[in-house]
Amino acid sequence: MKKLLFIAFVLLTAGNVSADNTMADLFAGKTKLVFLGLDFTQAKYIGTVGFTDPSAIQNQHIVSWNNLIEMEPKKFSLQKAFNLKDDQYASKVADMIKFNKAASVADNIIDSEYSITEDQVKKSVSKYALSETDGVGLVYVVESLNKTAEKLIVWATFIDLKTKKVLYTEKVEGKAGGFGFRNYWAGGVYKINQEIDSKLYKKWSKSYKA
Repeated sequence: MKKLLFIAFVLLTAGNVSADNTMADLFAGKTKLVFLGLDFTQAKYIGTVGFTDPSAIQNQHIVSWNNLIEMEPKKFSLQKAFNLKDDQYASKVADMIKFNKAASVADNIIDSEYSITEDQVKKSVSKYALSETDGVGLVYVVESLNKTAEKLIVWATFIDLKTKKVLYTEKVEGKAGGFGFRNYWAGGVYKINQEIDSKLYKKWSKSYKA
């Protein structure tokens, strides 16, 4: 009798423990998406003539590019792109702003080609201290701001916020454009969001169809 009661307790307890979030859950509308912003800690700035004020980039623009995601939701929200209801989507960039304090700009302005690997993306994510622990997070791990090619290159990275496990990551490019330095590179973020809306969401949802 005691053995049966113990088994019943274990099953009941297991049923009350929330399961890890998956990509299939996200595309089935069973979990929420939190847009975490941009991680610049591994970024290079390609084309020295385009990055003449590293101090401003480090102390102002990196924060501003993240803040735009929350300050201008009509332009930078991914809610529509992922077909999510209001209670299924949020943007919270504070954790990335704090994490980016470890980023260095002056030492990473180059004129050569540069790329990072999926393992480097995962290593960066493992260092995150996330205040959000429910749902799937999406962070853009920035590979480069390439002035020579006029494009922003990021790894769109999905994370189970409960475990910080990387669920999926893919390199995505967005053409930079806009008036002024801040808006020029923010334009790259906008184009990446558009690429997700117009093409990548459909591809990803097919791959992870529940």
